[in-house]
Amino acid sequence: MKAPLEARPGSKARLGYVRYGNGPVHVLVMHDWLADHSSYEAVMPWLDGHAFTYVFVDLRGYGQSIELAGEFTIKEIAADCLMLVDQLGWRRFHVIGHSMTGMITQRIAADVPSRVASAIAVCPVSAAGNRLSPEALAFFVSTVEDDGALRRLFKFVSGGLSDAWADRKVQQSRDTVAPACRRRYLEMLVKADFVDDVRGLETPYLIIIGDKDPGLDSEAMRRTFLAWHPNASLHVIPNCGHYPMQECPPYFATVIEDFLKREVPLN
Repeated sequence: MKAPLEARPGSKARLGYVRYGNGPVHVLVMHDWLADHSSYEAVMPWLDGHAFTYVFVDLRGYGQSIELAGEFTIKEIAADCLMLVDQLGWRRFHVIGHSMTGMITQRIAADVPSRVASAIAVCPVSAAGNRLSPEALAFFVSTVEDDGALRRLFKFVSGGLSDAWADRKVQQSRDTVAPACRRRYLEMLVKADFVDDVRGLETPYLIIIGDKDPGLDSEAMRRTFLAWHPNASLHVIPNCGHYPMQECPPYFATVIEDFLKREVPLN
Protein backbone atom coordinates (compact mmCIF):
# COMPACT_ATOMS: atom_id res chain seq x y z
CA MET A 1 0.00 0.00 0.00
CA LYS A 2 1.47 3.32 -1.04
CA ALA A 3 1.68 5.94 1.69
CA PRO A 4 -0.17 9.23 1.07
CA LEU A 5 1.70 12.04 -0.63
CA GLU A 6 0.70 15.57 0.38
CA ALA A 7 1.94 18.94 -0.90
CA ARG A 8 1.66 22.32 0.76
CA PRO A 9 2.39 25.65 -0.97
CA GLY A 10 4.99 28.01 0.39
CA SER A 11 3.97 31.30 1.94
CA LYS A 12 5.42 34.10 4.02
CA ALA A 13 4.53 32.18 7.17
CA ARG A 14 5.58 28.66 6.17
CA LEU A 15 8.07 26.95 3.94
CA GLY A 16 6.62 24.74 1.23
CA TYR A 17 6.98 21.01 1.66
CA VAL A 18 5.88 17.58 0.51
CA ARG A 19 4.79 15.00 3.07
CA TYR A 20 5.25 11.28 2.50
CA GLY A 21 3.88 8.69 4.90
CA ASN A 22 1.87 8.85 8.12
CA GLY A 23 3.99 6.90 10.58
CA PRO A 24 4.74 7.90 14.19
CA VAL A 25 8.43 8.67 13.60
CA HIS A 26 8.99 12.16 12.16
CA VAL A 27 11.79 12.95 9.70
CA LEU A 28 12.61 16.38 8.26
CA VAL A 29 14.48 16.13 4.94
CA MET A 30 16.42 19.04 3.39
CA HIS A 31 17.71 19.34 -0.18
CA ASP A 32 21.02 20.49 -1.69
CA TRP A 33 22.11 23.79 -3.22
CA LEU A 34 21.17 22.93 -6.80
CA ALA A 35 17.56 21.72 -6.58
CA ASP A 36 14.45 21.53 -4.42
CA HIS A 37 12.76 18.56 -2.73
CA SER A 38 12.20 16.90 -6.13
CA SER A 39 15.73 15.45 -5.88
CA TYR A 40 14.15 12.90 -3.51
CA GLU A 41 11.21 11.89 -5.71
CA ALA A 42 12.94 8.73 -6.94
CA VAL A 43 13.47 7.47 -3.40
CA MET A 44 9.99 8.15 -2.01
CA PRO A 45 8.37 4.91 -3.29
CA TRP A 46 10.98 2.88 -1.39
CA LEU A 47 10.38 4.53 1.97
CA ASP A 48 8.34 3.00 4.80
CA GLY A 49 5.40 5.38 5.06
CA HIS A 50 3.79 3.32 7.82
CA ALA A 51 6.73 3.61 10.21
CA PHE A 52 7.72 7.17 9.27
CA THR A 53 6.31 10.54 8.32
CA TYR A 54 8.77 12.29 6.04
CA VAL A 55 8.52 16.01 5.31
CA PHE A 56 10.65 17.11 2.36
CA VAL A 57 11.06 20.84 2.81
CA ASP A 58 11.73 23.52 0.18
CA LEU A 59 14.00 26.21 1.59
CA ARG A 60 13.57 29.88 0.70
CA GLY A 61 14.16 30.33 -3.01
CA TYR A 62 13.40 26.70 -3.92
CA GLY A 63 10.40 24.83 -5.30
CA GLN A 64 7.21 25.66 -3.46
CA SER A 65 9.11 28.34 -1.52
CA ILE A 66 10.68 29.88 -4.64
CA GLU A 67 8.96 33.24 -4.11
CA LEU A 68 10.16 33.61 -0.52
CA ALA A 69 12.83 36.27 -0.20
CA GLY A 70 15.29 36.26 2.66
CA GLU A 71 18.84 36.64 3.89
CA PHE A 72 19.72 33.09 2.74
CA THR A 73 21.89 32.28 5.75
CA ILE A 74 22.53 29.28 7.97
CA LYS A 75 20.71 30.91 10.87
CA GLU A 76 17.68 31.68 8.70
CA ILE A 77 17.45 28.14 7.30
CA ALA A 78 17.64 26.60 10.78
CA ALA A 79 15.06 29.02 12.17
CA ASP A 80 12.69 28.42 9.23
CA CYS A 81 12.97 24.65 9.62
CA LEU A 82 12.37 24.80 13.36
CA MET A 83 9.33 26.99 12.75
CA LEU A 84 8.04 24.37 10.32
CA VAL A 85 8.44 21.45 12.73
CA ASP A 86 6.70 23.53 15.39
CA GLN A 87 3.82 24.17 13.00
CA LEU A 88 3.69 20.44 12.28
CA GLY A 89 3.45 19.77 16.00
CA TRP A 90 6.61 17.67 16.16
CA ARG A 91 8.15 17.60 19.62
CA ARG A 92 11.14 15.48 18.57
CA PHE A 93 12.29 14.55 15.10
CA HIS A 94 15.09 13.17 12.96
CA VAL A 95 16.75 15.40 10.38
CA ILE A 96 18.38 14.63 7.03
CA GLY A 97 20.50 17.06 5.03
CA HIS A 98 22.20 16.70 1.67
CA SER A 99 25.36 18.54 0.56
CA MET A 100 24.72 22.20 1.47
CA THR A 101 22.24 21.24 4.20
CA GLY A 102 24.58 18.74 5.82
CA MET A 103 25.82 21.69 7.85
CA ILE A 104 22.24 22.69 8.63
CA THR A 105 21.68 19.35 10.39
CA GLN A 106 24.56 20.40 12.63
CA ARG A 107 23.14 23.88 13.22
CA ILE A 108 19.72 22.49 14.15
CA ALA A 109 21.22 19.78 16.39
CA ALA A 110 23.31 22.42 18.16
CA ASP A 111 20.38 24.81 18.56
CA VAL A 112 17.85 22.26 19.92
CA PRO A 113 19.80 19.14 20.95
CA SER A 114 16.98 17.76 23.08
CA ARG A 115 14.60 17.74 20.10
CA VAL A 116 16.82 16.13 17.46
CA ALA A 117 16.64 12.35 17.89
CA SER A 118 19.27 11.70 15.21
CA ALA A 119 20.76 13.24 12.10
CA ILE A 120 21.81 11.95 8.69
CA ALA A 121 24.23 13.99 6.59
CA VAL A 122 24.43 12.90 2.94
CA CYS A 123 27.53 13.87 0.93
CA PRO A 124 27.68 16.82 3.31
CA VAL A 125 29.45 20.14 3.55
CA SER A 126 30.26 20.62 7.25
CA ALA A 127 30.14 23.42 9.79
CA ALA A 128 33.64 24.36 8.63
CA GLY A 129 32.26 25.37 5.23
CA ASN A 130 33.81 24.62 1.86
CA ARG A 131 36.93 26.72 1.47
CA LEU A 132 37.27 26.84 -2.31
CA SER A 133 40.35 28.03 -4.18
CA PRO A 134 39.86 31.22 -6.23
CA GLU A 135 39.68 29.13 -9.40
CA ALA A 136 37.16 26.69 -7.96
CA LEU A 137 35.05 29.52 -6.54
CA ALA A 138 35.00 31.23 -9.94
CA PHE A 139 33.80 27.99 -11.51
CA PHE A 140 31.02 27.53 -8.94
CA VAL A 141 29.92 31.14 -9.45
CA SER A 142 29.79 30.53 -13.20
CA THR A 143 27.28 27.68 -12.68
CA VAL A 144 24.74 30.19 -11.39
CA GLU A 145 24.02 31.33 -14.96
CA ASP A 146 26.05 29.14 -17.32
CA ASP A 147 24.22 25.91 -18.20
CA GLY A 148 27.35 24.38 -19.68
CA ALA A 149 29.30 24.94 -16.45
CA LEU A 150 26.44 23.52 -14.39
CA ARG A 151 26.29 20.48 -16.64
CA ARG A 152 30.04 19.89 -16.16
CA LEU A 153 29.59 20.15 -12.40
CA PHE A 154 26.86 17.51 -12.36
CA LYS A 155 28.97 15.18 -14.51
CA PHE A 156 31.97 15.69 -12.23
CA VAL A 157 30.27 15.09 -8.88
CA SER A 158 28.38 12.03 -10.16
CA GLY A 159 31.50 10.26 -11.38
CA GLY A 160 30.54 10.74 -15.01
CA LEU A 161 26.88 9.73 -15.35
CA SER A 162 25.24 10.04 -18.76
CA ASP A 163 24.78 13.27 -20.71
CA ALA A 164 21.01 12.75 -20.55
CA TRP A 165 21.13 12.57 -16.74
CA ALA A 166 23.27 15.72 -16.52
CA ASP A 167 20.94 17.58 -18.91
CA ARG A 168 17.94 16.64 -16.81
CA LYS A 169 19.70 17.80 -13.64
CA VAL A 170 20.44 21.16 -15.25
CA GLN A 171 16.79 21.57 -16.20
CA GLN A 172 15.65 20.54 -12.71
CA SER A 173 17.96 23.13 -11.16
CA ARG A 174 16.86 25.95 -13.44
CA ASP A 175 13.18 25.10 -12.89
CA THR A 176 13.30 24.85 -9.09
CA VAL A 177 15.89 27.37 -7.84
CA ALA A 178 15.40 31.16 -7.85
CA PRO A 179 18.37 32.96 -9.45
CA ALA A 180 18.43 35.50 -6.62
CA CYS A 181 19.25 32.92 -3.97
CA ARG A 182 21.93 30.86 -5.76
CA ARG A 183 24.83 33.24 -5.26
CA ARG A 184 23.83 34.03 -1.67
CA TYR A 185 23.69 30.38 -0.65
CA LEU A 186 27.05 29.80 -2.35
CA GLU A 187 28.51 32.60 -0.24
CA MET A 188 27.04 30.90 2.83
CA LEU A 189 28.67 27.59 1.87
CA VAL A 190 32.08 29.15 1.37
CA LYS A 191 32.13 31.29 4.52
CA ALA A 192 30.42 29.00 7.06
CA ASP A 193 32.33 28.41 10.27
CA PHE A 194 30.55 27.31 13.43
CA VAL A 195 32.63 24.27 14.33
CA ASP A 196 32.96 25.30 17.97
CA ASP A 197 29.17 25.07 18.30
CA VAL A 198 29.02 21.43 17.21
CA ARG A 199 32.09 19.82 18.78
CA GLY A 200 31.03 17.06 21.16
CA LEU A 201 27.34 17.01 20.20
CA GLU A 202 26.03 13.62 21.32
CA THR A 203 23.33 13.45 18.65
CA PRO A 204 23.53 10.08 16.84
CA TYR A 205 24.86 10.80 13.35
CA LEU A 206 25.03 8.79 10.14
CA ILE A 207 27.27 10.19 7.43
CA ILE A 208 26.57 8.82 3.94
CA ILE A 209 28.88 9.39 0.99
CA GLY A 210 29.34 7.91 -2.46
CA ASP A 211 32.72 6.48 -3.40
CA LYS A 212 32.69 8.43 -6.68
CA ASP A 213 31.99 11.83 -5.11
CA PRO A 214 35.23 13.84 -5.44
CA GLY A 215 36.26 16.06 -2.55
CA LEU A 216 33.60 14.90 -0.10
CA ASP A 217 35.35 11.58 0.53
CA SER A 218 36.03 9.42 3.59
CA GLU A 219 39.08 11.43 4.59
CA ALA A 220 37.10 14.69 4.49
CA MET A 221 34.44 13.12 6.72
CA ARG A 222 37.08 11.87 9.20
CA ARG A 223 38.43 15.41 9.52
CA THR A 224 34.99 16.92 10.12
CA PHE A 225 31.85 15.05 11.15
CA LEU A 226 33.58 11.97 12.55
CA ALA A 227 36.10 14.11 14.45
CA TRP A 228 33.47 16.36 16.05
CA HIS A 229 30.54 14.02 16.73
CA PRO A 230 31.27 11.18 19.19
CA ASN A 231 28.22 9.17 18.07
CA ALA A 232 28.84 9.43 14.33
CA SER A 233 29.32 6.57 11.86
CA LEU A 234 30.19 6.56 8.16
CA HIS A 235 28.56 4.58 5.36
CA VAL A 236 30.16 4.60 1.91
CA ILE A 237 27.87 3.64 -0.98
CA PRO A 238 29.80 1.84 -3.74
CA ASN A 239 29.66 2.96 -7.36
CA CYS A 240 27.82 6.14 -6.42
CA GLY A 241 28.45 9.87 -6.67
CA HIS A 242 26.95 12.95 -5.03
CA TYR A 243 23.26 12.07 -5.52
CA PRO A 244 22.62 8.64 -3.94
CA MET A 245 18.89 9.40 -3.62
CA GLN A 246 18.78 9.54 -7.43
CA GLU A 247 21.62 7.21 -8.39
CA CYS A 248 20.59 4.24 -6.22
CA PRO A 249 17.22 5.05 -4.59
CA PRO A 250 16.20 1.65 -3.13
CA TYR A 251 19.62 1.13 -1.58
CA PHE A 252 19.68 4.69 -0.23
CA ALA A 253 16.25 4.21 1.36
CA THR A 254 17.44 0.99 3.00
CA VAL A 255 20.55 2.64 4.45
CA ILE A 256 18.71 5.58 5.99
CA GLU A 257 15.85 3.52 7.40
CA ASP A 258 18.15 0.86 8.85
CA PHE A 259 19.76 3.71 10.80
CA LEU A 260 16.49 5.41 11.76
CA LYS A 261 14.91 2.15 12.95
CA ARG A 262 17.79 1.64 15.38
CA GLU A 263 16.56 4.73 17.22
CA VAL A 264 13.76 4.68 19.78
CA PRO A 265 10.44 5.27 17.97
CA LEU A 266 9.04 8.74 18.57
CA ASN A 267 5.40 9.52 19.34
